[in-house]
Amino acid sequence: MLRLPLVTNDEFVSVDQFWSALLLYHERPHIANRRIIGASQIFFMKVQFKSKCVKRITELFTFSALIYEIRKMEKLSKEYVKPDFIKSILEPYDKKCELKESSVDEFLNCQNGTFISVRILLPRQNNYKQNVEVVVFDKNENLNVVTFFSVAERNEKIAAPVFPYDIEFLPPGIINVCVDCIEYAETVSADWLVGVLFPKLMKWAKESAFKLDVKNSLSLVNIDLYSNLYHSLKEKYGKQIVQMWPEKTDPYKYVYEDIAIASYLIALWTKYDPDHKPSFVDLGCGNGLLVHILNEEGFEGYGVDVRSRKIWSFYPDTTKLKVQALTPSADSLFPQTDWIIGNHSDELTPWIPVITARSSYNAKFFLLPCCSYEFDGKKFQRKNTSKSQYADYLDYIEGVSKICGLIVAKDRLRIPSTKRTCLVSYKRCYKPEMFPEIDNNISKVIKEKIDCKNVNETSERWIENYETRPETEKVRNCTKIDKDIVQSILKQISIELLKEEDFLIKSDGSKWNRGKKESFPNLAKRISPEYLKELKKQCGGLQTLIKNNKYLFLIENGFVQFRVPPFFDINNGKHKSKYCWFHENHPHGCYYNDSSCSYKH
Repeated sequence: MLRLPLVTNDEFVSVDQFWSALLLYHERPHIANRRIIGASQIFFMKVQFKSKCVKRITELFTFSALIYEIRKMEKLSKEYVKPDFIKSILEPYDKKCELKESSVDEFLNCQNGTFISVRILLPRQNNYKQNVEVVVFDKNENLNVVTFFSVAERNEKIAAPVFPYDIEFLPPGIINVCVDCIEYAETVSADWLVGVLFPKLMKWAKESAFKLDVKNSLSLVNIDLYSNLYHSLKEKYGKQIVQMWPEKTDPYKYVYEDIAIASYLIALWTKYDPDHKPSFVDLGCGNGLLVHILNEEGFEGYGVDVRSRKIWSFYPDTTKLKVQALTPSADSLFPQTDWIIGNHSDELTPWIPVITARSSYNAKFFLLPCCSYEFDGKKFQRKNTSKSQYADYLDYIEGVSKICGLIVAKDRLRIPSTKRTCLVSYKRCYKPEMFPEIDNNISKVIKEKIDCKNVNETSERWIENYETRPETEKVRNCTKIDKDIVQSILKQISIELLKEEDFLIKSDGSKWNRGKKESFPNLAKRISPEYLKELKKQCGGLQTLIKNNKYLFLIENGFVQFRVPPFFDINNGKHKSKYCWFHENHPHGCYYNDSSCSYKH
């Protein structure tokens, strides 16, 4: 059989590094293939197969053989894809062939053997079809190779290469991606294998990225159900909400993020109680979209926030949202509520395990932490410097939950955010009669975490001087900084950029230095510490300040350079109202003369 290498590595890797990278790709294909939301694993089996006329069982997995067996299935789902699907292809060549249930753990500990993984790839977009993928692992002294077969009808569009491809390891440390037909090498899918997948594999190999103890994302829910829910809710609410979005925030990020969270919650609730639609309360509900979707899907519940948002007025009366400042107290309990939600709940985040524990024995929580806060509403200070602030805060909240007697699981969501780890509390580790002891432990931990003077043991209010979020949102976009400070910062940036020369020729023949390109971190080093401190109070800091002055600076790929001043167009009807910064501050003045510049000289 013809084997055509598409790409080969130029740095040697070990066989262990090879398998680390390949298993990461197998277990989490969505992190390489952005067209899929995940893979629904059906079975992973070790193969006992002997035939003199067959070198590798992959020779038998032709498109015709695979599609013939798939067409026999009543439906493309876990219930209908059985091991007999594979056995029917192998048995004509070895009637004694066996398929034994196995695992990735067993595969890693095995020195020799052939393993088969069968799963269904779940596309992210509705214009792609689900399809069966068969993955064959061959592992021995002379052969370390994985072959991928994605199978669907010829007229169906799927989110993976439609042809088989091998990823092989050859001594002393070469990795090849191969196909068996020249026509395949000239496709867009081949370009993806070379330009996207292969660089990721090499990166993972060097990092030895696969770890058995690292959970996949969406590990607490049925991924098939999640995928179906996501497509359904996206179709039902996505475009409609994006079109009517009145907020200044990016609708695509927030709308599809909340659709993904709603899909996750419904899949989670279906798992724990398939015959009952639970009630919920969303504390710090923000734009209220998550509440809106859950209400529309028939779940009883409401959202609470310290202030309303513009979009609230666009929701129907069936969407239950309340303006209320929540202070940790006996008044902030929800004894009749099944699930307490904290979706970017900020200052309330550490209190949600406490509120859950004290609301009722059956209360549960879903918590998606973002900004890190302590019990007193002040910023959380990292305790473990070997971890990131975010990772340490997750451990902190998990520790608080355990003190509250709650059993907690971690999971990772599929949302467009770097902070996508959620905590789910689904049951207690104590019997109901033990609650007084647990409640005493809760009071102790609150005392330990905050100033004891602020802890109120007799009042219904659990903490005094608690800093709640203000009803009106502060403007923190660097537009309220003292103008003298802004001008000083711009001057310091200017001095740094002009340290190198990149001359343009002005209309009068003289030179105008555009200066060098510089990264944000390096520019930050040139700013006075007292100015940086002022900027850190503002959302985005230095980056926001520079973006606010986009008529001065061009930002490309994280680097900043002076922008050529805009040319004055007399036909656009705009009058010059602002003074030209370059004319006053650049050593060569403005690039244009007074009549040509868009700003006053």
